Amino acid sequence: VRASPPPRMLAAEAAGFEPAVQRLRASVRSRFEHALGVGREEVDAAPWAGVLIALAIGEQRAIPTAQWTLFERAGLTHLVSISGLHITMVAALAGWLFTALWRRVPALALRLPAQRAGVAAALVAAAAYCLLAGFGIPAQRTLIMLAIGALALWRGRFASPVDALALALCAVLLAHPLAVIDAGFWLSFAAVALLFYAAAGDVGTAAGPVRRWLRAQAAITVGLAPLTLALFGRVSLIAPLANLIAIPVVSGLVTPLVLLAVVLPFDPLLWLAHALIAWLMTGVAWLTAPDWALWQSAA
Repeated sequence: VRASPPPRMLAAEAAGFEPAVQRLRASVRSRFEHALGVGREEVDAAPWAGVLIALAIGEQRAIPTAQWTLFERAGLTHLVSISGLHITMVAALAGWLFTALWRRVPALALRLPAQRAGVAAALVAAAAYCLLAGFGIPAQRTLIMLAIGALALWRGRFASPVDALALALCAVLLAHPLAVIDAGFWLSFAAVALLFYAAAGDVGTAAGPVRRWLRAQAAITVGLAPLTLALFGRVSLIAPLANLIAIPVVSGLVTPLVLLAVVLPFDPLLWLAHALIAWLMTGVAWLTAPDWALWQSAA
């Protein structure tokens, strides 16, 4: 390697789609750091800036080790990585908005049903978010799963959830055969299967949104505990309570504010998102303080 010609700097304005995406991601990071005062004397003014950057562009280098430990003890590491939860949320929001707008234009609705237009918009939004997040393996896996579901809805031939999940699993393995050795692969598909199982219990009942949410959280917490213990040798005992509060705050409030800040250069959006995450993690730190919060087991 060292005997090869001397290294050559790549052009700062390299042509092509991928360099353009990387420049966009770098500009978002720079703007976030400037808005939150990262790297200046008032660095302590925004200690959770790395989390906001991770939610925007999927880059986690700015998250300190102490914060990662806190997320792990609370069972919240999945909220800091751009994978199934955040991408699906963005797709659902885009699909809902596009469907609502499409229905209000009769000429468009007569040409294409609003539901199909919403499904297409949801998939485009998910792909755009994946690109902004660096298109890592977890994001690709989520996009493939969403594409399978979107195709089934588009064709109007939505099979049983088990069939859809099995088809998505086959598609992911065709694209990434080595995913079978990735813990995230097993956890993500197991989580979706558990959500399907929890939703099946609500069919034909008058369960309200709060009851459905609690049922889904209980299914994931209890169902994934043995798998988490087998893969990592530890499981957070306060994860059910922490996720019950953290998922609505991070996915429903913080992430939309961060993505709005990507589109709109309005710094108060970032400060509001930072205030929310700081408030949330203050409570999480209190919950994880006891030694029994994280249950560790021998291999």
